[in-house]
Amino acid sequence: MKNQFTVVVSHFIKAGAEKLFEEGLKRVIQKASVYEGYQSSEIIKTANEPEQEYILLIRFDTEPNYKVWANSESRNEWFKALKAYTYKESTIRYEEGIEFWFTVPERKTPVSPKKWKMAFLTWMVIYPAVLTLSTVATLMFPTFPLFLRMLIVSMTLVSLMTYIIMPNVTKLFAKWIFKKG
Repeated sequence: MKNQFTVVVSHFIKAGAEKLFEEGLKRVIQKASVYEGYQSSEIIKTANEPEQEYILLIRFDTEPNYKVWANSESRNEWFKALKAYTYKESTIRYEEGIEFWFTVPERKTPVSPKKWKMAFLTWMVIYPAVLTLSTVATLMFPTFPLFLRMLIVSMTLVSLMTYIIMPNVTKLFAKWIFKKG
């Protein structure tokens, strides 16, 4: 399994420019999606009023594949056009693996998720996933020894958590996870 490369970009949008920014962002993501190694992207609008912060998570399978996109003409055109929508410099952070699950780019007023929220959400998805996957593994491979079935379950679970489950759970619960206080 290749190591996933995630770019976390925080854009600070001028009041009234949100719709134009969102439309432009959708277009540039469509352009990114045709590049080799592109896996997915997510847009999170934070609840930090009045900052109008949008966090873009864009995933590629490897850093070299991301760099091809990052150096492309369409991505560079987007960054030039972005200046019309933003009131301060965008911040960019690069992550490999699963670090992006519960992190957001540094900002003037940092909002780190509470550890209990991260633990609760992680447990909330791991517990049913382990139960389901271990049941399926037992049904599919009844003659395999337990350690081998658990190896299959853990490899499947880590992949699902990294690429599918946690990115969607983080997006779904973003306002609660990153809420101040």
